[in-house]
Amino acid sequence: RRRGSQKTVLERKAPPTFDIAIEMLERQRWVIHEDVSTTIDQLLRGREAIAQIRWVDEEGKVQVAQEEPKPEKLTPLRGNYLPEMDKPKGWRADGRMTPVARFPAGPLNRENDFDRLLEQSWLQEEPETEKVRVPGPNGEDWPVYVYPYGVSRAPIEQVVQALDLPIVLTKDLQAADAVLALRSHVKNQSKLRQIAKVRQIPIHGIKSNTLPQISRGLKRILGIDDPMNQEGADLRLFARSGSDDEIEALEEARLAVEQIVIPTGQPVELLPRSAKVRKMQHELVEHYRLQSDSFGEEPNRRIRIYPA
Repeated sequence: RRRGSQKTVLERKAPPTFDIAIEMLERQRWVIHEDVSTTIDQLLRGREAIAQIRWVDEEGKVQVAQEEPKPEKLTPLRGNYLPEMDKPKGWRADGRMTPVARFPAGPLNRENDFDRLLEQSWLQEEPETEKVRVPGPNGEDWPVYVYPYGVSRAPIEQVVQALDLPIVLTKDLQAADAVLALRSHVKNQSKLRQIAKVRQIPIHGIKSNTLPQISRGLKRILGIDDPMNQEGADLRLFARSGSDDEIEALEEARLAVEQIVIPTGQPVELLPRSAKVRKMQHELVEHYRLQSDSFGEEPNRRIRIYPA
């Protein structure tokens, strides 16, 4: 706006697009960035941002922890001093990552570089160890080395330990005997399918990160899954601490499914349980490929099991 010979400029600073950002690490574990601008500034400077971790514990309560960034190591100045932005950081600094050869700029070369880096990210070399194999019941080689893609390692290890499955998790796709992947992750990932096809590595897809889905996926890899036989569920797979209350609640759900819901096609309501125990019952019901819902008010909240 002009007023005589003077000019007045009015500026209004636009607010940031997002005030807060949330990273989902696992189903019930998140990283919270309460100040997105500060986080972006730290990342652009090559520093680790302050992260707030939130998770849901076994009692259904949200826990919060603050992780401070690691202090930067200061090195004395030398003759060939590199500006701060040119110094190698992270894996480049300690020699674990080698520089990739540069090619002339162009859309085609950039796409090839991206594909090559993506493939290298799947082929993470692990310390060399001798793979000891023993014959399985049908003469197959055990243990089976499984590469998880989009599936959390913690529930896989829980299933392997609870059912005593001959499976070893690996981070090296090239050394894997099979891939256990979320269907939603692998459906549009043609590069992973291409690598697995060339190396003749089967991909076994599951629809969710739940224990029943992971259990069925691992059993399919071992060739011991029978989709027509859903009886005799192993309650050890679903119990957390193995207490009498947990086993009793799981046994109640198992009997309701096997003796009422499946044979008669009638829904069943179970006794009121805590949120932690109801979660175990829901997972057990899913093992039978049935649906269940929680209803009612605490402390009388309980689950209802529906026929297929």
